[in-house]
Amino acid sequence: MAKIVLTETETEICTLLNRVADHIRATTNEQLTLRIAGGWVRDKLLGLASHDIDIAVDHMSGFTLAQHVTSYMQLHSIATSSVGKINSNPSRSKHLETATTKVLGQFVDFVHLRSETYEEDSRIPQIEFGTPEEDARRRDITINALFYNLQTREVEDFTGRGLKDLEEGVVRTPMDAEQTFKDDPLRVLRVLRFASRFGYEIEKETARAMEREVVRSELERKISRERVGVEVEKMAEGERPVLAIQLILKFGLYECVFRAPSRETWADDVDVDAMAAESVTRCTLKMLDEASLHALIPSQYSVTLHDRRILILASYVYPFHAAVAADRKRNASVALLVVRDGLKLPTNDADSIAAVHMLVPRITAMAALCCAGPVERNTLGHLIRDAGARWIVATVFAAAVQLHKGVSTDQVVATFSAFIRAVKEAELEDAFKLKHIVNGRDVATLLGCRTGPGIKPVLDRIMDWQLAHPRGTHDECREFIIEEIAPHMPL
Repeated sequence: MAKIVLTETETEICTLLNRVADHIRATTNEQLTLRIAGGWVRDKLLGLASHDIDIAVDHMSGFTLAQHVTSYMQLHSIATSSVGKINSNPSRSKHLETATTKVLGQFVDFVHLRSETYEEDSRIPQIEFGTPEEDARRRDITINALFYNLQTREVEDFTGRGLKDLEEGVVRTPMDAEQTFKDDPLRVLRVLRFASRFGYEIEKETARAMEREVVRSELERKISRERVGVEVEKMAEGERPVLAIQLILKFGLYECVFRAPSRETWADDVDVDAMAAESVTRCTLKMLDEASLHALIPSQYSVTLHDRRILILASYVYPFHAAVAADRKRNASVALLVVRDGLKLPTNDADSIAAVHMLVPRITAMAALCCAGPVERNTLGHLIRDAGARWIVATVFAAAVQLHKGVSTDQVVATFSAFIRAVKEAELEDAFKLKHIVNGRDVATLLGCRTGPGIKPVLDRIMDWQLAHPRGTHDECREFIIEEIAPHMPL
C-alpha cells in the first residue's frame, strides 16, 4: 500500500485537524471525515515537497470548517489568523468557494467534497455536496484525484486507477475522456501540462479524445483566454517546456492555444511555421545550458527564472516573429498581440517578447562584426542602449535562433561570446543607464534654441560623442557642442 511520510509540521497539522474533527463530532454529532486532496497527495507520493494543503470535508462547507478550526485553536491558545473566503470565479477556473487560514504557521485551504453536473453550452458546473467517489471522478486526471485520510493516515484511490497511473507514469481522465473534455475543455490543457511536467504518457483513449474536432471546438468556444494563458505560463515555467510545446503541436492545438488576430488585419501574408516553436524552444534551452557562454555574462545580468520564462514564451510564439498586424490605429508585432490578447499575459511580458524578437537580427549582425574584429565603441553602445536591461536575454535568444537556423553550436557560442566580450571590454554593460553629460536645458542655452522634441537629434549626437569618448568631461562635451554642432544649427 502507498505510504506518505509526513514532515514534522505536516504531522502536527494533521493531528490538530483530527482533534478539531473529534471536537466537532463530540459537540454537534456531525460525523465528518477530513482528507487532504489532490496535488499534495500526488507530490508526496512522488517524494516531492509540497506546501499546498487542501482539506476536503464532507457534510460541511469549507468556510464553516475553517471557522471551527480557528475557534478550536483560540480555545487552546494557539496562534490564529483570520479566515479568508475565496469566492467561486468560473472565469479563473474556481468553481467552488474556498476558505483559507493559517494552521500552525502554514496556509491551509478548506473545501467541501462535491459533485458536478454541466450544461451543454457551459463549462461552469452545477455544484452539490458529494461523496469522496463523486469528488474524485469529477477531477481532471486520476493522479490528481487521490486523497489522504487524516484519521486513518492512508491514501485513498476512489478512481481505482490513480496509484497505478502514478506508478506507471500515465495521465488519464477518471471518467470518459471525451465527455470530460466537453464538460470542461480546460482539462485538455491540464492534461498536456501534467504530462509535460512529469514526462508521463497520455493514455490512449484520453489522447484519442483530445484529437477529436468537437473537443478542439469546445476548447476554442468555452475557455477564456486568461485560463489558456495561465496553463501556457505554467508549461513555460515547468521542467519540460519542450515536451509541452511538442504535445501542443502533436494534438493540433497550436493555433487554438496561441490565438493570433484575424489575418485580415495583418500587414503582409507571412507564413507561420508552427513547428519552429519546438525547434527554437529546444535551442533556447541549449543556450541556457551553455556554460561557456554564461561564464561571460556580467553577474548583475545573470539569467533569472523570470528571464527564462520570457525566453521560453518568446520561443513558443517565434513562428509569428516576422508578422505585423493593425492594432489600435498603429501596427504591432503579431507575437506581441498573441501574448497580450491571445494569452492575456501582462503587457510588460508582451513588450519584452516583442523586443527580444526585434533585437535578434541586430544583435546577430553585431555579434558577427565583433567576431570578425574590433567594433567602434559608440556603435556597440547604441545597440546596448536600444536593447536596455534585456540585452543579455536578447543575446541568448539571438544565439538560439541561429542554432535553430542550422549554425553549429561551436560557431554560435564563438560568435555571441565575442559580442558579450566586446561589450564587457568596452565597459558598456550598463550603457542604457548613461545620462547625457550636458542636459537638454544647457544644450538649448549653448545653441540659443528652445528645449523640446526638436532638440532630440542634438542629444543623440551628444550621446554618440559620449559613447565614443568614455573619459570625456563636461567641459570637453560643451566644446564639442560649440565647435561641431552649433555651426550647423539653422539661424
